[in-house]
Amino acid sequence: MQLSIIIVCWNVRAELLNCLRSIKDNPPACPYEIIVVDNAGSDGTVDELRERFPDVYLIANKQNRGFAAANNQGLDVARGQYIFFLNPDTIVTLHSIDNLIGFMENSPGVGACGPKLVSEKGIEQQTARRFPSYTGALHRHTIFKALGIFRPAYNKWLMKGFASTDAVQVDQLIGAALMVRRKAIEDVGRMDHYNFFMYYEEVDLCYRMKRKGWQVMFVPQVQIVHLGGRSSGQVPAEKTIMAMTSLLRFFRKHRSSFSSTLFRLLFKPAFVLNEIFNLLIYSMVYTAGLICLNKKVRMYSAEKLGYSAKLLKLSWSHGLG
Repeated sequence: MQLSIIIVCWNVRAELLNCLRSIKDNPPACPYEIIVVDNAGSDGTVDELRERFPDVYLIANKQNRGFAAANNQGLDVARGQYIFFLNPDTIVTLHSIDNLIGFMENSPGVGACGPKLVSEKGIEQQTARRFPSYTGALHRHTIFKALGIFRPAYNKWLMKGFASTDAVQVDQLIGAALMVRRKAIEDVGRMDHYNFFMYYEEVDLCYRMKRKGWQVMFVPQVQIVHLGGRSSGQVPAEKTIMAMTSLLRFFRKHRSSFSSTLFRLLFKPAFVLNEIFNLLIYSMVYTAGLICLNKKVRMYSAEKLGYSAKLLKLSWSHGLG
């Protein structure tokens, strides 16, 4: 078996079915298998999958084990020389999988590669990134964003303005469509589901690959459609808390104990201060909407108020990191 396609899903039945149809419509030329891990969804995915795609290897979890753990479940039964971690909200295009495999076949030092991801309208998504930095994280999630002093570090992390028409080596790729060599996984280990329930598991994997000398390559000649955030978009505040928690755990795992501890001591109050600031700002915006009888402003500010309030509640009840 040359290729195993692993798809983890949670309450995205329609998107998953479309993804599977796109694979069937644009199948790779090599022998392949599809493994779907359903993380205890409640939308009827399992029953419909068994009916419409009986050839798919299905793992139906009784509880949501998280993205990293579910992918590892897929790895446990995968037989492919290459593993294609694919999100259910993607649409595979003609020859895209074949071209990724061909690239890996011709590049023995590459541990992982990924395509250009585009929206339904063809707009390119930024998928190649550097590894996260302390200052970039402060800009993204805390009150320091209002000051703007760490914006350059944030832009560097996300590789703002990066564009390439040729394959190029990068630090990491987002895991929506990530082709990985089995030998590289055997060398560095599987996804770390002990530290990462969801988010940054692919960052951690790429980091460990780079440390072992494997290359991570962005291959923009290959294109796949990515709808984006269909599972995590159902719980936006929880998504943010999970992302920050995983980011802090990435730093704790791969940075010095001293620096990561100091960072957490700064990060948490700076995050809380940012959300308190947002509550004050959007309370004033809501009041202005009341005075001006502007329903759209009231609805928008009420949504933002609810989001910040929930973030503060979750950060208090569940903690960070």
